[in-house]
Amino acid sequence: MSSLSPVSRRLLPLYVSAFLQCVVFWYAIEKLFMTSIGFTTTTIGLMVAVMSVTILLTETPSGILADRWSRKGVMVLGCIFLLLSAVVASISHNEAIFIGSTVLWGIYNALYTGTYDSVIYDTVLEETGEATLFDRFLGRLRAIEGFGFIIGALGGGLIASAFSLRHTYFMTIPFLIVAIFVMLQFREPSLHKKDVAEPLLQHVRQTLAAVLKHRSLLSIVVAITGFTVLQNIFYELYQLWFIAAAAPVGLFGLIGAVVFATWMIGGFVAERLKSKRAKISTCLIVGISLAVLLFPLRAEVLLTAQFVLGTSLVVLSILLSHELHRKLPSHLRAGSASVVSTLGRLVIIPGSIVFTAVADSFSIYRATFLLLGIAVVACFAYVINLHQYRPIKA
Repeated sequence: MSSLSPVSRRLLPLYVSAFLQCVVFWYAIEKLFMTSIGFTTTTIGLMVAVMSVTILLTETPSGILADRWSRKGVMVLGCIFLLLSAVVASISHNEAIFIGSTVLWGIYNALYTGTYDSVIYDTVLEETGEATLFDRFLGRLRAIEGFGFIIGALGGGLIASAFSLRHTYFMTIPFLIVAIFVMLQFREPSLHKKDVAEPLLQHVRQTLAAVLKHRSLLSIVVAITGFTVLQNIFYELYQLWFIAAAAPVGLFGLIGAVVFATWMIGGFVAERLKSKRAKISTCLIVGISLAVLLFPLRAEVLLTAQFVLGTSLVVLSILLSHELHRKLPSHLRAGSASVVSTLGRLVIIPGSIVFTAVADSFSIYRATFLLLGIAVVACFAYVINLHQYRPIKA
């Protein structure tokens, strides 16, 4: 502990809690479990849409709540909803009850999104007086999340093989209980509270205006929205490529571990990516990786392409989060990040339905053309953003 920097010591409970929330044993086998209780590719898309509507309705209010009340409190509530999601899913035997669990998971995701980024940004700023190290500490969070995902995926594969798919939900619950108690030990920054003195409605108007009325933010909002859509559809539905390739069930734990490792690798890569050329190259890699997924190739080739794609998307999400946060005042950061994420959800809801409908009617490979189109728009917007910087005044 004594060898840790003040920022690292302060963020340690947050990192540990985030790790425990990512040791989720059902993520790697979720689609297999869903098909075992009656889901089809189309109804899986419907489930993603319902979850996205839930996030859409709760994300911006949760961000404003975090800015005005307590970011730690919001993160603790998130842990509780993830725990409830695991409990409901573990007792589900049909689509309706399982979709109920995804609604709870959607609320958890809404409480999680943007809040952790804002907490880390303000903690770095409060401890050091500047935010230049934000990429490093956010990258560490992504790496820790990725490590948790890997443990969860490998453990999920083993649990599913030794016991049953349903046991993966039961065995996740103890980790989430511990995560709640660890998060309670975190000392949150107070920069945002110093700025929040205006009435609630005025705060809401300021938050929406910060995102929607400043032309300098237009390109970054488009880029974040596009990459949010890509990242959500990819991580939610990556198993469909391997189901189409008839990959053995026993490999799904390993496949999940490799895909989730992209969070860890991406976190390490992002803090080392400084030049515009490197950032633009990352966009090109996203396009190339998606082009590979257009074809019915062997499972190991698909997995390699997904690993490269996932890593690149995590890198871009970290870089874009930094771009957004540095342009906004402290008391609007969490709420504004949630507004931007909500815009992504507006695209994900119809996007997931169309994507899975195309995959069901034609193939997952044909459906990938939709993702490639979104990637082109997002990359173009990001390149434009790289050539401009102007902070937003409160």
